[in-house]
Amino acid sequence: MKITSGEFKYRNIEVPKGIRPTTEKVREAVFSMIRDWIPGACVCDLFAGSGAMGLEALSRGADKCWFAELSRQNFRVLLGNIANCKAGERTVALNSDFRAAIARITDKLDVVILDPPYEETGYYGQALELLQERELLDEGSVVIAEHLYDNPLSDTYGRLVRIKEKKYGSIGVDVYIFE
Repeated sequence: MKITSGEFKYRNIEVPKGIRPTTEKVREAVFSMIRDWIPGACVCDLFAGSGAMGLEALSRGADKCWFAELSRQNFRVLLGNIANCKAGERTVALNSDFRAAIARITDKLDVVILDPPYEETGYYGQALELLQERELLDEGSVVIAEHLYDNPLSDTYGRLVRIKEKKYGSIGVDVYIFE
């Protein structure tokens, strides 16, 4: 798998065994939808896996990315991918679950990428609630939630309101804005 655009374009991204990476087609579509939020952004890639989404954001002009990945094996791969892109100075990588990671984030977030294991449907609401409780979002912050299309998400989560939803095969991508 490769970064599709920007500073790290064509850099190889290793994918840990047993995870489902966001396809290049879906990554391209997501970043097309949120391109106006990326330049200079502070991004959070929860459930990072390989880190492809956060690295794609950095490649396209984000200033900083917080990565959270619980699995130690996946975390080692994530660190290797960050090093391969020479993005270490612009990242904070946390080897913890999303709850502990959210508690450690110290920046206001412009973009949050939320892509938990699809079977963990409760993680979406929990993560979105915690981000708001910790006041990590500003008016206009955007959240991208990738999920199985057959498991639709809510139209709203607190002050987060869905502004767009797309279907890519069996995958749904919802875009929320913090109002």
